[in-house]
Amino acid sequence: MTAPRILDPGYRPQLTANGHYMLRFRYLKRNGDGQFEAPVVMFRRVAWTLAQVERQFNSDLDDSQITTWADRFFTAMTDGQFLPNAPTLLGAGRLLGQLFACFVLPVDDSIDSIFDTLRMAAQVHSKGGGTGFSFSRLRARGTPIATGGVATGPVSFMEVFDRETEAIKSGGTGWGANMGVLRCDHPDILEFVSAKAQGALRNFNISVAVTDQFMDAAARDEDFALVDPHTQKIVRRLPARFLLHSVCEQAWRTGDPGLLFIDQINANNPTPALGAIEATNPCGEAPLLPFEACCLGGINVAAFHDPDGQTYSWDKLEQTAGLALRMMDNVIQASRFPLPEIHAAVHRTRKLGIGVMGFADLLIAMGIAYDSPEAEALAGQLMTTIQAGTRVMSQRLAATRGPFPAYAGSRWQQLGHPPMRNATTTSNAPNSTISAVAGCSAGIEPHYSIAYSKHLANGEQLREVNQSFVQALQHRGLDDRELMQIAETSGSVQDMTALPDDLRRVFVTAHDISPAWHIRIQAAFQQHTDLGVSKTINLPHTATVADVRDAFLLAYQLGCKGITCYRDRCQEAQFLSITVPRIQPASQESCSVCT
Repeated sequence: MTAPRILDPGYRPQLTANGHYMLRFRYLKRNGDGQFEAPVVMFRRVAWTLAQVERQFNSDLDDSQITTWADRFFTAMTDGQFLPNAPTLLGAGRLLGQLFACFVLPVDDSIDSIFDTLRMAAQVHSKGGGTGFSFSRLRARGTPIATGGVATGPVSFMEVFDRETEAIKSGGTGWGANMGVLRCDHPDILEFVSAKAQGALRNFNISVAVTDQFMDAAARDEDFALVDPHTQKIVRRLPARFLLHSVCEQAWRTGDPGLLFIDQINANNPTPALGAIEATNPCGEAPLLPFEACCLGGINVAAFHDPDGQTYSWDKLEQTAGLALRMMDNVIQASRFPLPEIHAAVHRTRKLGIGVMGFADLLIAMGIAYDSPEAEALAGQLMTTIQAGTRVMSQRLAATRGPFPAYAGSRWQQLGHPPMRNATTTSNAPNSTISAVAGCSAGIEPHYSIAYSKHLANGEQLREVNQSFVQALQHRGLDDRELMQIAETSGSVQDMTALPDDLRRVFVTAHDISPAWHIRIQAAFQQHTDLGVSKTINLPHTATVADVRDAFLLAYQLGCKGITCYRDRCQEAQFLSITVPRIQPASQESCSVCT
């Protein structure tokens, strides 16, 4: 029997230079002298913390059995096959013990509720979490209130939340991200849509929750009613196409707002008896009920490909998905929570979101172009396998640990499905920081560029170079220095006549891919994902407002739960940029608290 790797004092995980940096920047514990723990110590800390949870459900487990579980968790992480979300790596086994990334908090139509939520948001942000809110229940600007005055509207209160977030960031956490949602039928929707263009809400992503009724009205060029959420009376009507155009125009200008297809989201709400979903986490991949939180993780799908035999280990992928689900169910048990309401909501549904990273790397290894039917089919097959692995494990855990308490009346029960431990098991997050640790491409995104800079919250930059491209050049006996210089200047290889056609076809980057193919890949993953999918639909600087509209409509038609478009160079500061200073291409949606 092989000795547990976790007990090997000489073992060191293989990490890239950027992986080491990201660990120091985000996750490694420091002692009183400011010295960082070693990465292997961090992985052991996380693995042991999560393995100890096994005893909560089986008190007969001896130390060797706990070690076996710890070793399984440790090996999955150190082999770069699976990593839990950032707060788990940071907080497991430490005093804070807050292991969740993002939370949704309710905002009701009263001063007491608004400022209670503001207080709760500050508590979440101070512990490294991000927050999502729907402001759709707040009465419109100018509506009379009981004191004799008039309401100032949702956007005015969002600005208060924005200042709170900035204050917490300035106070030392360096983190803070929000999602602000407003329904398309709210009387203040036009003010909301244009808020980012006015320089407001710098710590918010914003999304319009659009209904099927609205999308149908826009398709038929009909008027659409705006309804006072306080009185439920129609305030006025406006052409649905005018509102859709306004959303598209502002998304073209600033990258915000995105759209949430709220009826599609609620059609897949696993616990409708608990209420309707109104908001998501900051990057949109986790539609959640009030006080729920998302516990996310990423499987590096490239790690299961054998480059020598050109085979793929589907069985191993499914097994790892099951192990990841068990790890993350243990995270729920091991975590502390900022608020008792959050603790109760999380344990009521036990939602988890296991998703993908390394997709672009896998495509390159398999010789498949990102913008191809083969990539679309592979995306569906990968998520089908991960979905199956997580659901089988959730069902097994329900048999030994009990189903999630809200299982009675859930869609699982209505469909006659055996009890589940978790109301959801899959989600696709950006996975931007944990992918850097794992040394793979982020989420389901294509490679942004052959070489690019990642801008960090501390003002520093990480230079990323596509090592697969370098290796391909060397394997073909091509001049990697000269070609890399060209690639770093343009970010793309599509104009390199010295490069073989098959390499140009495989090494497509974000701006080489049409918006339609970005959306088709997102939809392929969404089809087999319980929660949502975070993806940036990159558009060239020359894209028009009509191009944004076409992207929005295609995402709706293909069954996505939301969409974010980002036009190249529509903002001065961007999360990702090509290394040459004069070029500022598009940002991929990310936040410092998501995975």
